[in-house]
Amino acid sequence: MLRTTRFVKLIPIVVAAACTAGCGPFGYLKKVAKESTRAVADAEAAGAEENAPYEYWGSVTYLEQSKILMGYSEYERSFDYGERAKQLAEEAKKKAEMRRKGQMDQRAEGVATPDEVPAGTTGDGKAAGDGKASGDAKASGSTGAGGAKGEVKAGVSVGGGK
Repeated sequence: MLRTTRFVKLIPIVVAAACTAGCGPFGYLKKVAKESTRAVADAEAAGAEENAPYEYWGSVTYLEQSKILMGYSEYERSFDYGERAKQLAEEAKKKAEMRRKGQMDQRAEGVATPDEVPAGTTGDGKAAGDGKASGDAKASGSTGAGGAKGEVKAGVSVGGGK
């Protein structure tokens, strides 16, 4: 009888320890509802919506998907989405703070500013060259069951021709 009461007293402690370690809804409350939501809120407070929109909106979307998956008891996938939301939110916050301090250029790579001339164009935005393209295609060989030889010739002229 004495051993049974000790065992019965240990059951709630073991169950609580297992659940708070990351299983089911308890893990969700710790990992997603608390940490990820806080990270997204911190990113928003840092101005990430304007200064790091890709990372900010990615984190918001991952957080929303995590909440949806939790509603369907998809715990493991919910945790994964929550973790990704937290990572993106932290990155968004970092980028937003760097841009506010002027340590990071805000223009996208590969986008020319008005004073830059992209390669292969003239100053007025038109493509370099004379605007004409031409080409010839020739093919010859045997065709058909009778072994008759045929020849195909084509000439192509594009633009500006009269």
